[in-house]
Amino acid sequence: MKKIWCLFLFFSAIAAFCAAQNADFSVPDTICQGKPVTITNVLPVAAASYKWSFCSGNAAYEPDGTNMGNPNQVLNAPRYISLVKDSIFYYTFTTSTGNACVVRCYYGPKLTQTPLITTNLGNFGVLTNKVTGIVVIKDKGTWYGFVANEDKLIRLVFGNSPSNTPTFQVTTLTNVTAASGLAIEQQGAFWVGIGTDMDGSNLFRLDFGQNLGNDPQVVNLGNPAQLNAPASLALAEENSQWYAFVCNTGNSTLSRIEFGASLLNANPAGSVLNSVTGLDLNAGITLINDCGGYNGIVTNCVQVADLCIIHLVFSQGLGGKVIGYNIGNSGILNKPYGISDFVRQGDTLYGYAANYGSSSITRMFFPSCSGASLPFYTGFDPPPVTYPEPGNYNILLTVNDGGSNPSLKCRNIVVVPKPGISLGPDRNLCDGMTTLLDAGAGDSVYAWSTGAATRTISVDSSGTYWVHAINYWNCDAYDTIKVTVNKTAAATIDTTICRGLSYYAQHALQTTAGVYRDTLRLTTGCDSIVTTNLLVEDCPLLIWFPNAFTPNGDGLNDVFRPVGKDIIRYNMQIFDRWGALIFESNDLNVGWDGYVKGRKSAPDVYTFNVTFESRQFPGVVHREAGTFTLSE
Repeated sequence: MKKIWCLFLFFSAIAAFCAAQNADFSVPDTICQGKPVTITNVLPVAAASYKWSFCSGNAAYEPDGTNMGNPNQVLNAPRYISLVKDSIFYYTFTTSTGNACVVRCYYGPKLTQTPLITTNLGNFGVLTNKVTGIVVIKDKGTWYGFVANEDKLIRLVFGNSPSNTPTFQVTTLTNVTAASGLAIEQQGAFWVGIGTDMDGSNLFRLDFGQNLGNDPQVVNLGNPAQLNAPASLALAEENSQWYAFVCNTGNSTLSRIEFGASLLNANPAGSVLNSVTGLDLNAGITLINDCGGYNGIVTNCVQVADLCIIHLVFSQGLGGKVIGYNIGNSGILNKPYGISDFVRQGDTLYGYAANYGSSSITRMFFPSCSGASLPFYTGFDPPPVTYPEPGNYNILLTVNDGGSNPSLKCRNIVVVPKPGISLGPDRNLCDGMTTLLDAGAGDSVYAWSTGAATRTISVDSSGTYWVHAINYWNCDAYDTIKVTVNKTAAATIDTTICRGLSYYAQHALQTTAGVYRDTLRLTTGCDSIVTTNLLVEDCPLLIWFPNAFTPNGDGLNDVFRPVGKDIIRYNMQIFDRWGALIFESNDLNVGWDGYVKGRKSAPDVYTFNVTFESRQFPGVVHREAGTFTLSE
């Protein structure tokens, strides 16, 4: 008895240790923009390794896509596709209607690469060009594939690896004529499948019991939600309630089936989701359960390239109102029919779409973002992280990555915007002016340094002003601004000019007396008024011309020249009575001595012309002309 009890304790400890290896942590559901997010309750407390990503791929945003073409040219009008992971290796299985077969693609450990091996698994002697839905799934160590083809369900048995060549069994689907969509889920210990009958516009259920190796019991569920040529469907459980979402290709609508607590419910309720718009021959649907929330993608099987994908938003949960919006074409989609489940590899979510129109496969993915203050961290206790922009972010923890017991946990956090206040750059005012400070719209509470509680205030004095705003999400923000009031300058200038000169005032050269006003813009931006009182008066020239001279050598008046002060740029010319130039000088101190070419001139009346500038009036040229007498 003692040994049994010890063994019990030992295995209990092992079980507790294994359970403790599941990654987990806590973060707030929402956080204000720019506020630090504190991560707590990290489990396990002693893992071999921790890897944090604070901006992991998020299905709430739009996916990217890459068209991988037609691997080995095997596909021909593909319909449905299933993505599976075995250990670290990935596979897709696609039904190809043009050549009535199933195609397997092997990607190795990386979904970023094109298929390494493509295999045509054939038609198993039963598939026709109406082969449609496919599900590949593992149960109790054995991999199974289930393929819908008209009124048949073909079960493929791969054994311990989806890379094996399968054996197959065929089950006739009672009361089903054109099986199309197919989904299989485990509910407790039981496996249950739900399928669509396109021709009959009905649902049917497959009851496998506790083993997918069992032949299923086929149960017709009728038409609980106005189904019209239903194609693909997706199953999901939320809050212990099961739902199916079905694409109706007949009238381009989406139906929701509500099974309640069990998929074995024989009388599920349902309705058409009229709130989902943009659907056009929608054929494929997948639900992405990631980081605690659901998103959906629907493929429109149309030729128009920009109408291929509808994004489903479940803001009120799977049972609430569903909104759909078109997100265009990611990855050269061409009449995309089926779309696989999405799986997370590292920070990225991957899924695959089968392009019926181009016989190709498109890899769709939600990449990681770059909005976190700390992109990655390795360690048990991460520091707080901030998000500078509002949005929907995923925080991902992976423990024991690459070890024998890896585990990951993803949690979503919504970053709500802080008040968008901005008082702008500092301002300069002039005396007598006011300025309006505006904290911006959209915030419910304001508090100013002045005591005001309004969105705007007017100020007319120097100082530093601040405002504190709190918005709807209780996020707050501050901003400050410096206001400087500058004095307006005024000056009066009294000035006098000589007649004939000018003075620059009132944006022009003024030559007449008067009062002139100029407005000058200072570096502060304020105007300065300058008033000029201008007077004009007659100013005597400081130069004198004699009217006679006597060049007789007695030392008195022997030379004719003017007498002047502060004379510059001087020139004098002397002419005889017949107008002939007889003397010229550029020097005020050099005059005419009465001689012309060495001969003494006769007494007579002579004429002079003088041009000069004075220091009194720089830049003004004066001209003087007159006569004088040469005497004995």
